Amino acid sequence: MVVGEAIRTSLEEVRAHPLRSFFTLIGVILGTLALVVVLSVLDGVEMAVWQGMEDLGLDGVLIVQSRKPSDRVERAKAYVSRGLRVEDARYFRDNELVSVIGPVGETRAVVTAGTVTRRVNVYGITPSFVSIKGRKTTEGRFISERDYLGSTPVCVLGFKLKEQLFGGESAIGQKVNLAGRRLTVVGVGTKFNMQFVNDDDMRKETGGVYVPFSIYEDMFGKTTAISYMLAQAVVPEKSIDAEDETTRLYARAHNGIRDVHVENVGKDILKERGNIVRILRNWRIVFFSIAGVSLLIGGVGIFSVLKISISERLFEIGLRKSMGATDGEVFFQFLVEAVTLSFVGAAIGLAGGVALVKVISGFFPAGLPVSLFGTSVSVGFAISIGLLAGLYPSISASRLEPVEALRA
Repeated sequence: MVVGEAIRTSLEEVRAHPLRSFFTLIGVILGTLALVVVLSVLDGVEMAVWQGMEDLGLDGVLIVQSRKPSDRVERAKAYVSRGLRVEDARYFRDNELVSVIGPVGETRAVVTAGTVTRRVNVYGITPSFVSIKGRKTTEGRFISERDYLGSTPVCVLGFKLKEQLFGGESAIGQKVNLAGRRLTVVGVGTKFNMQFVNDDDMRKETGGVYVPFSIYEDMFGKTTAISYMLAQAVVPEKSIDAEDETTRLYARAHNGIRDVHVENVGKDILKERGNIVRILRNWRIVFFSIAGVSLLIGGVGIFSVLKISISERLFEIGLRKSMGATDGEVFFQFLVEAVTLSFVGAAIGLAGGVALVKVISGFFPAGLPVSLFGTSVSVGFAISIGLLAGLYPSISASRLEPVEALRA
């Protein structure tokens, strides 16, 4: 019997017994649908989480802040240290553990554009901030080396602040008044992915404004301009070594006075990344198991319906074998029927899964693409289950004696 005839026969069986076929395939349908939807959702969640982690911009990051010396002798000699300074960055040139370091100023001020006034966070930054945090713009450009060195009166607005000040109008080239200083907008920051990684600093940045650090010093005073220094390890996995190196270099720069604290944010981020990987892996195992059980139940249904079908078609089997059909041809016929049944269930489940993914994709800001891995695995698994479930009934049918089958 050719493959086409075997498929036709199996589809006839499905049409002849629609209710039985539906209950037979319900496990395969639900298992396939569950795998497609769950793996697509997990892929979407994973993509959003990693995008949020990237938007944090804290991989391998060290934050250096001033602190009072804890030792009594050091407190007495504190005058020999001039505290955090922009010049401290020179000690990190060509360092093998710390790639870049730069000052950051942060304060609150009033910004005005036309008739709209907001009190916002102001960030005095250098190009190192942009490099370390991976900041990008949706419009225009970010603060450049020329802006910093030339004290150019420019600014970059956070995504949310731009909407508050200018709405749908382009902000590039517009003038804003910040703490009494007139600045030209040269860029607008991106909208951070905060659906699964929600951070106060990210929220503040979207509603804040960035200015060159030199302009920040002029506006708010040079002596208190630096809120902290931002550094980044060359290799995020070696952030602890970079932390030790930064502590050592600052002790040297400050004449042995330990008046700074190095916070290893990158180490915490690395730990959280590991936790996220474990959680996502566990989710996949759980959902794979649930969907696998559904598919196994579908396999039991296919096994049962094939046994029933064989008992109903004993005369047909006997007639074919008496007319010259070999054991292999009978075996192949029923095995193809089992695979066809599972394929029909997988196709229905796949269509339902894709439709459901399209419906729930609206809840994801970046959309939710259908997981190609999920579709291929679910269909392959469903067909494999059908193949395994059909082996024993097909072998039983192929071993029937023609006379006994005809007599039955």
